[in-house]
Amino acid sequence: MSERGGQPPPKKRRTNDRQRSKSADLTVNNEYEDVVGKLKGADKESAVKAAKKLKQMLSNATKIGGFVAHRRNLEDLVSVFSRETSLLGTSMYHEDIHRYSISILANCCYTDKTTSTGNQIRRASRSFLDQAVRIFESTTSNIEIRVSTCRLIGNLCNNKELVTSWLSSNTILFDRIALLLESTNENIVTQCLRIFLFLSNHSFTRVSNRALLDFFTFFLIRARLHYLHFYYLLNQEEREC
Repeated sequence: MSERGGQPPPKKRRTNDRQRSKSADLTVNNEYEDVVGKLKGADKESAVKAAKKLKQMLSNATKIGGFVAHRRNLEDLVSVFSRETSLLGTSMYHEDIHRYSISILANCCYTDKTTSTGNQIRRASRSFLDQAVRIFESTTSNIEIRVSTCRLIGNLCNNKELVTSWLSSNTILFDRIALLLESTNENIVTQCLRIFLFLSNHSFTRVSNRALLDFFTFFLIRARLHYLHFYYLLNQEEREC
């Protein structure tokens, strides 16, 4: 008989062990861990090579799905994006790393039609939208960086739930995007119009919040006017040629 009066000893809890085992399995099965680690590293030359390799590895929806399934991958990628955005205009800034990070994030958001990837980005960096604004406001950011950022925002805007629960809270972001419609670069104008087209397709006329409705209506009208102006200038140039 035991000191507990014949009662069997309590079973040992193995929950933590199972959790650790599961976590270890995820780490082992994460084929992107090494390349993402190099992308985050201080060696810029190795980071650029890693960024290029990562983009090549994420060649289809299946690969991208496996990448975003490991939360740490997306967190590290957002971290690289945030770091390079904060370094804009400094000698430490590396444009290629910045461009690759934006492009890969955009591809991930394009492939995932749910809110999962967008929400992971949101959790990884609460100032993510402010960082996008910084890119648009920067006088040193390359036009390709702005185009890629517009594509990334557009892919996020393709999901109505993300727009209403997150993106619509940053009015300055859409204000800056509307200003980009005045650009003479056709690619950036196209990406900006794509953003407002997504917003229009989400039927914001049904939104109960009047302020939010007025906000999007204003920018949709503004986008339409800029498009007509851009189309007019394009026709004028063709006639002059």
